Amino acid sequence: MSTAGPPAAADRPYDLLIKNVCLADADVGVDVAIRDGVIVALAEDISELASETIDADDGLVTCSFVEPHFHLDKCLSRPLVGAITPEEAFARAHEAKIHFTVADVETRASEALRLAIAQGIGHMRAQCDVDYATKLISFEGLLRARERFADAIDLEIVAFPQEGMVKDAEAPGLLREALASGADAVGGLPEAELNIDDQRRHVELVLDIAGEAGVPVEMHCDYMDHADLKTLAMLAAATLERGLQGRVTASHCNALAVYPDDEAKAVIEQVKEAGIDVTVLPVANLQMLGGPQRTPRNRGSSRVKELLDAGINVAAGSDSMFDIWYRFNRLDPVETGYISCLSAGMRTDDEVRTAFDMVTTRAAKIVGKDAAIAVGAPADLVVHEAPTIVQVMRNLPGRRLNIKNGRTVGGQESSHWCIR
Repeated sequence: MSTAGPPAAADRPYDLLIKNVCLADADVGVDVAIRDGVIVALAEDISELASETIDADDGLVTCSFVEPHFHLDKCLSRPLVGAITPEEAFARAHEAKIHFTVADVETRASEALRLAIAQGIGHMRAQCDVDYATKLISFEGLLRARERFADAIDLEIVAFPQEGMVKDAEAPGLLREALASGADAVGGLPEAELNIDDQRRHVELVLDIAGEAGVPVEMHCDYMDHADLKTLAMLAAATLERGLQGRVTASHCNALAVYPDDEAKAVIEQVKEAGIDVTVLPVANLQMLGGPQRTPRNRGSSRVKELLDAGINVAAGSDSMFDIWYRFNRLDPVETGYISCLSAGMRTDDEVRTAFDMVTTRAAKIVGKDAAIAVGAPADLVVHEAPTIVQVMRNLPGRRLNIKNGRTVGGQESSHWCIR
């Protein structure tokens, strides 16, 4: 893959021309011409001049990656508090946040956003704690980071009451204040509450606030892999009661994997009826879940294939990065895709393709975007050195470029060597 600067001729009909492109669903290579941030031509051997030309050298070009669920406010904060079990993390979550400042959150979020942009992420849905421990401090830090990187990544902020809606009496008012100040969606975590009735009330309060503001919902549901949890079913019922079909996403959904089969089938039918999308987070859940026994029993993958079989849109996110919940993560959506593929037992060619879609087109649908490589579509693209999705998901050394609004905004390049 090579790049070339502006041509000598004055006539430059395109801002960017990507030559010798492989598309996942095309039999022949094409060139992609871009003007004013929009794809204006897809054809073989486009000969017109452009201000910038990239030779993809028969590499795959895909829609930009979407990170549909990431706790941007808490990333890189593990030195403050690090937990081993989810129970410990829930109990100690506030200990890190009380030390946050606006500048600290902005700095850590900015470091993560630089990494995300380099990896080819064009849109991130960022969870942001809004509660008694951090008030609006974390939110203000993310607003600053969003403004700093506005030309390179779309950052959607979810006001998230991690400490509860009933247990934390300040949360409802803080959520409304965040929404009035630029938050894009409302989150929730009913498992933060002390009993089933309060969990149900948590769900209802979140949906009511979202309905008032006209914003989408992303609810953490059935996070713990315990069969007695019922928060996903609560969310489906409350969504139907309020007529919010198509505006709600459930994330994690790990307990669904350990429900009895007949109960899981019934809940999946409820989720389908309620028009709820699902985001799974196996990258982080694989480490945190599985029970206290020596050999883990559940691997945090939900019932991905059963959800897909029911016609439910499923995306995959990476959740956390070096914080109280998770030690690792480098915000690489290719890694998220193949770990999701492995954890869900996706083996066929079609299933592997679906796993890739879970970090591109399916994830885009979660955040309300219609990602496509077509004339008239936004020029939000990733240029890969590898020629196929499987080769991309092998994550071999090579080059990856991130095109946002028709402009190269980031990328990565890796290599390896051997004595023979």
